[in-house]
Amino acid sequence: MTASEMVREIVRTLKYSKKSDVAQFKLYLKLVLLGMAVVGGIAFVIHLISSLVMPSLAPQTIFGGLIS
Repeated sequence: MTASEMVREIVRTLKYSKKSDVAQFKLYLKLVLLGMAVVGGIAFVIHLISSLVMPSLAPQTIFGGLIS
């Protein structure tokens, strides 16, 4: 795909897209934030469990052991 074809495809896509209204934007924002919170919660639980099972791998300082 050449650069001009790519630009043509982008322009075509933008022509078909429409701006969402405020209610729809707020819904998407809530869904994205909920997804980020779920992924962050899962990561926190995994990190917590791994630090309890293998405490030698847990960071010793606030900077992850980089500063003595």
